[in-house]
Amino acid sequence: MEKALRIEQQPPLTTLVTERLKQAIIDGEFQLGENVSEDRLAALFGVSRSPVKEALKALEFAGLVEIRPKRGTFIFDPSIEDVAELCSFRLMIETQACRMAMRNARDPFLTELSGVVDRMRDALEARNDLDYSRADNDYHISFFNHCGNKLVQDAYQLAEARIATIRTILTAPNKVQRELSFSEHCMMLDALKVDDWHRFDALMDEHIGRTMRGVTSILSSNQNDSNQ
Repeated sequence: MEKALRIEQQPPLTTLVTERLKQAIIDGEFQLGENVSEDRLAALFGVSRSPVKEALKALEFAGLVEIRPKRGTFIFDPSIEDVAELCSFRLMIETQACRMAMRNARDPFLTELSGVVDRMRDALEARNDLDYSRADNDYHISFFNHCGNKLVQDAYQLAEARIATIRTILTAPNKVQRELSFSEHCMMLDALKVDDWHRFDALMDEHIGRTMRGVTSILSSNQNDSNQ
């Protein structure tokens, strides 16, 4: 009876705004480099400027927005060099986190990965770009869910939102890229199931390298268009 009457404490408003804005950026509801004012966001969320201001500070720390004094707040707009650094970071930390997850919690880890692959397949068949991107992101996050090392998890979280945003905005809309991506995720899972680390490492190298090449091509094309 006492438990039934207990009031569940709601997350602070700033936390809710931060998470909603973060997900909106990752989902591509804003363009890279877009100016987002506190007043506009407050109106969108139906809140005062105060929680929006705090949310933007938190997302600046995560690298998702850039606050420029006297100019405004902008969604992050990565350069080719920025993407190269993120891809290099991903290859290093994801490969090691996966090894840790296999040692720390092999069966739960593989079960989660298999479930995510099923979601990816469903999204691909339904041609749902957003659901596919979210599942793709969850695939890689699962490495860290099971790695058993909070320092490694925290290190990845500093870049995870930017990685997910780049995936959604720059690579997910490409049908050929999605199909290749899905094939690689399936093959990586198969390699893990039989402890074929040589194959897994090669697949990860190709998977992240192809992302780098694809994003570089898109950013180069965008730069050329803006210079014309």
